[in-house]
Amino acid sequence: MQKIQFLTGISAEKQQKLQKNCFRGETQNTISGYAPLNDFQPEMAAIINQRVDQGESSMGGAKPTLLHKIAGHVARINDVILLSKDEGVWTASDDRSVRLYLKRDNDQFWPSIHHFMPVAPTCLFYSEETYKLLVGLINGNVYEFNVADDFNSMTESRKWTCHAGPISGLGFALSSELIFSCSRDKSIVWHCSENSNKVGSYLLENSCTAMVIDLPFVFVGDHGGHVTVLRIIDNQPNLVSKLSAHTNSITSLTWDGNKKVLYSGSSDHLIIMWDIGGGKGEAYELNGHNGKVTTLCAAPAAKRLFSADEHGKLMCWDMDVRRVETPEWKTSDCCQKCNQPFFWNLQAMWQRKVVGLRQHHCRTCGSAVCGSCCDNWTTYPPMGYETKVRICNDCAGRMKENPGNFDLTPLAIPHEIRTGITAMHLQETLGLLVTSGQNRVVMIWDVRSVCSAPSGSGSH
Repeated sequence: MQKIQFLTGISAEKQQKLQKNCFRGETQNTISGYAPLNDFQPEMAAIINQRVDQGESSMGGAKPTLLHKIAGHVARINDVILLSKDEGVWTASDDRSVRLYLKRDNDQFWPSIHHFMPVAPTCLFYSEETYKLLVGLINGNVYEFNVADDFNSMTESRKWTCHAGPISGLGFALSSELIFSCSRDKSIVWHCSENSNKVGSYLLENSCTAMVIDLPFVFVGDHGGHVTVLRIIDNQPNLVSKLSAHTNSITSLTWDGNKKVLYSGSSDHLIIMWDIGGGKGEAYELNGHNGKVTTLCAAPAAKRLFSADEHGKLMCWDMDVRRVETPEWKTSDCCQKCNQPFFWNLQAMWQRKVVGLRQHHCRTCGSAVCGSCCDNWTTYPPMGYETKVRICNDCAGRMKENPGNFDLTPLAIPHEIRTGITAMHLQETLGLLVTSGQNRVVMIWDVRSVCSAPSGSGSH
């Protein structure tokens, strides 16, 4: 792997800006904390780019095509893996089952392997080169199975009792013969695959929720919303950086090894693109979900990113376009446009004998403004805003006067599955994507048209 330049961490100002810019409201809701920004959208707000709702994205009108449905699970599906060499799908379910579905001559998928674990499996990792299947369980154990060449049986080869909480991530580095696991017990552990010995571990401050490996680097997301970057040297962990921008727990990580870019999805509805290879601390927001982002899959060759959320929204992002970092949110006691005081500015309210106003922020310039001066809504895909967000009157005027300077062409393709997505896996070489839903149905999608569609010009 080519050398990667890492930062010691992004600046505090950048972290604060990203935390503020999450697709969320700006005042507290007494019931559920922060409410989604759409909850505060006024009925008479001006819409800047009405044409975008009907316009095609930078990738044209391509859409994922449903090929197969696999039903039969009686409990939630926690993980899915799509095979690349054979037409098959691994699933792990809360009913304690691990199943392998193979496509038969009648074009239907039927279980070829149906194995029950002692307790519910939480995640899977399958190596098609070695026919080895790793299964992480809710009790913190990790099992390794040898899968028969004909895919009709799986045989337990060994077991590790290495965590005190549910397994949240698994990985196998074939070149170094290391098996990695992370858990809700805040620990990351790696074992030698040849002799089963534990060779290293690392303890985080929060529960581990997701992990991706590209040795010598390991990226681990946690419940606190942080991404820890470790470098493994002689089986010893070295902390490289701690990426902090999300305001809620990390739910999924995926790695683009071609561009050296890490993507993190979170319960705060936000996806952040971390430019690790650039070494400049650049981070770009992707706002297109109105619910918890549950899973991410990168397609490095096609320069695409697939994301899914708890409401069943599947999105394909064009990552071969020039993107703009979101601005830092400005602080002020009065509206920066009309100078009216905000409701906490008691002195100005008393002197002027007026009632203070609620503060908003323009998503495109970061100005602190009142509702009257920020009564416009628009998408702005270059900043990652694929759904409408609030902007100030000045920015709205500039967009109307100079539309050629503000390209509002969507840079993502949304697709509604109508059920929350619990897990997803992509085989880019085949152009196939598999999803599992809250309705306990596995769906296989043809995404070749999406991955092969022309991208927008430029790069970030």
